[in-house]
Amino acid sequence: MRGEEELIDLIREIVGRDEEELLGIGRDDASARKLDKGVYVFNVDSLAESSDMLPGMSLSDFGRKAVIFSYSDLAAKGARPLFFMASLTLQRWRSTRDFEEIIRGVEEGAREYNTHLVGGDLGSGDELNIAGFAVGKVVNKLVSRSGSKPGDLIYVIGKFGLTWLAFKHLLEGMELPKRLASRALRSVYRPIARVREGLLISSYATSCVDSSDGLYRSLKELSKSSGHGFNVERLPIDEEVLKFVERKGIDPMEPTFYGGEEFHLVFTVSEDVAPAMEADLRREGLSPIAIGRVVEGKGVLYKGEEVPAGGWNHFSQSNS
Repeated sequence: MRGEEELIDLIREIVGRDEEELLGIGRDDASARKLDKGVYVFNVDSLAESSDMLPGMSLSDFGRKAVIFSYSDLAAKGARPLFFMASLTLQRWRSTRDFEEIIRGVEEGAREYNTHLVGGDLGSGDELNIAGFAVGKVVNKLVSRSGSKPGDLIYVIGKFGLTWLAFKHLLEGMELPKRLASRALRSVYRPIARVREGLLISSYATSCVDSSDGLYRSLKELSKSSGHGFNVERLPIDEEVLKFVERKGIDPMEPTFYGGEEFHLVFTVSEDVAPAMEADLRREGLSPIAIGRVVEGKGVLYKGEEVPAGGWNHFSQSNS
């Protein structure tokens, strides 16, 4: 691989110029810009090859995924991404071509949301790692995870189950029909941060989180943050996934609650504004799905019964 200075030059060749960036990428070990008054959201997320790079995933998709992780968190807060920075750790044996592919993936992800990679750091280590830093600006209203009240309706944007199938296929060898396998693999190789949806939702939502750790853990986090229970009455499962798991004798709760990395938005809305929210989103071609209601008590329930704990946890010895 080339030396650090040559790699920085390569980054400058790949990455587009952000007109609001005052220093220019790669020369000042910093990024600078003028910021208007308002509310800004800052997010740090880290991807490690051993835990976040799935079999068959390209280096470009891995780099892009680093952007999606951070921008999805911004979306859940009602913030529009402004720019992205990345600290990249590479093994010494990796080629310059590997490095270029990663950077092109990061730049692709940033460009999808009309932003840029504006700086970061390079280092060497035993494992490929990307630590991403994203900044966004709240457009309508800042949305936390703690604002829901009993009686609020629970919604999701997006249907669940594809990523669960992808993990089962890639990590456990589950055989899938060709079309379903293609959809499942795309869901984990090329995820989407729902930034546009987050901006629309923020005008109405009382709380919001993305489903990067699966629906169960997302609802559990909203429950812990608000101090209330979350009772799911309808499983928001993808229809093709539902047909497949029913044929296999698999409980649909498994792919619905315990997937992860869907990056769907899970949010709550007070009942009196729910019709206006639904109408607003449908005018934009979106389909919010009402799945339940916030209730007195704690925890995650399905039709009044407690849902067993599960889903992704970085510090667990086993994940289900």
